[in-house]
Amino acid sequence: MAWAARPSRRAAATEAGASLETVKPMADDSQGMLALLGIAPDRRLLAEDLGNLPDAEQLREPPLSPSPKHDRLVAAGSVLTGTTLIGGVILALFGGWQLLFQSGGVLAALLALAGILLVGTHWGWVHVAEYVGLTIDDRHQRAADERRRAWLASIQPYPRFSVRTSVLDDASTRVERILHRPVLTAQNTFTFVRETDAAETYDAEASAATIAAAVETMRRQARLETDRIGDLWEAASSAYDAAMLSARDDQERLAAQRAAATALSEHINAALLEPPLVE
Repeated sequence: MAWAARPSRRAAATEAGASLETVKPMADDSQGMLALLGIAPDRRLLAEDLGNLPDAEQLREPPLSPSPKHDRLVAAGSVLTGTTLIGGVILALFGGWQLLFQSGGVLAALLALAGILLVGTHWGWVHVAEYVGLTIDDRHQRAADERRRAWLASIQPYPRFSVRTSVLDDASTRVERILHRPVLTAQNTFTFVRETDAAETYDAEASAATIAAAVETMRRQARLETDRIGDLWEAASSAYDAAMLSARDDQERLAAQRAAATALSEHINAALLEPPLVE
């Protein structure tokens, strides 16, 4: 899918008010992808390097906020706290009144004791509600982290192409083809960098139809080239995984054979240490 500007296209673009700048054949780094086989993605792709992926492939999740259940639980805990406090005070006063002025018996003493316990422990409802709410939030956070890990693991280290447009200070329109190139990090993981692979600039007099046609052509070329390289990666990755599985099978088979040979050798050596049979 490599392409370059032909003289006829250059002439047509010049007449339309376009300045072809760094137009060149699409970079093909298919051989460089082999060095990334078996390499895991870097966690920076979840943060500062996320913008180096094409917009369509970026993970976009709104920041987690406390669950509505959390707020409702805290509100319920506050209501129970107030109810427990008021109820405890009433029971303590009633039981004390019965004991002091009405010759109350065991029942009055129990009511007073229950009231005192309720007053002393009324804040517990708030703590219980907050703990349950935090547990719910933690479960949501773990689910979000799992989605992020799954998304990160799904990223494959092959080059992508995308197209973006921008308006310059002189009202001209710049169309850029962006190469999203995978690179190996010092931690033996991979991330991506963004590079301008090609650019065209259309002055303010260029028609909207001309610019739209150029953008659509570049997008189609970028999509086709990305798909082509993706297919190459899938083929190489499948062959690599099959080879690694075969290697693991061979290693496991060799380990089993070594264990069997060791056991047989130990059995023979043990038999040699036994006294010979006397007829």
